[in-house]
Amino acid sequence: MSVFSTTQDWQTALNQWDGIHDAPGSQNRSRRFGIQVMKNRLLERYLTTAHWTLPGLWAIPLVSYLLYRSVIVEGRPPGSLVALYVAGTLGWTFAEYWLHRWVFHLAPSGNGPIRAIQFALHGYHHEFPDDPRRLVAPPILAVPISSLLAAVVILCFPEYWAPILAGMFSGYLCYDWMHYYTHHGRPRHAFGKFMRRFHLEHHYKSADIQFGLSSPLWDLVFSTYRRPCAPTMMERACLGEDADIGA
Repeated sequence: MSVFSTTQDWQTALNQWDGIHDAPGSQNRSRRFGIQVMKNRLLERYLTTAHWTLPGLWAIPLVSYLLYRSVIVEGRPPGSLVALYVAGTLGWTFAEYWLHRWVFHLAPSGNGPIRAIQFALHGYHHEFPDDPRRLVAPPILAVPISSLLAAVVILCFPEYWAPILAGMFSGYLCYDWMHYYTHHGRPRHAFGKFMRRFHLEHHYKSADIQFGLSSPLWDLVFSTYRRPCAPTMMERACLGEDADIGA
């Protein structure tokens, strides 16, 4: 048996998956908190899952260094620093929307390995949306995506990359933590309640709307925003009393 062997639950979910729909498949609705993926429990814990605090452990020091470099090493004036930081943050929100809508929601490939990657990247989340171990990006996903984005920014903006990346990684952290909050938070204020309703409609009303995770900005721009409403019957069937949290 290979150390990278996956569980029978994973294989069954992958084989039954036929794309992203407006709600989890009926066979998975009672298991919204997830399944074990790797047979090896060490790999399951440290490679394919992540505690919600993990992104902050690397993103906050990295953003702090990038801001230090921008101000102390590069001597960048405040106006330039703020403008480039904001540009990086907006750039992340667009990348977040673009990847979610036009990459993660692609129809399943006929190629087995590619199809498995698609399911791991996003199909799993739509089938098991409240799995607390996989709501923030685990290392196996966070490292390659953040490295690729950093490389693109450094190549495209060799003189401005530090403050731009500071903004992008700040946006990334907001994205990861907001995503976790929309599924497991208990919002008491208007913005938190709005974001929870906004995101859950993507899972239980229509997978073709509400693609933003840290904000509805690009949904408004690209006409995929719908004003959040009360929980649907499907949402209540899947979430039970939890459907009324933030409603």
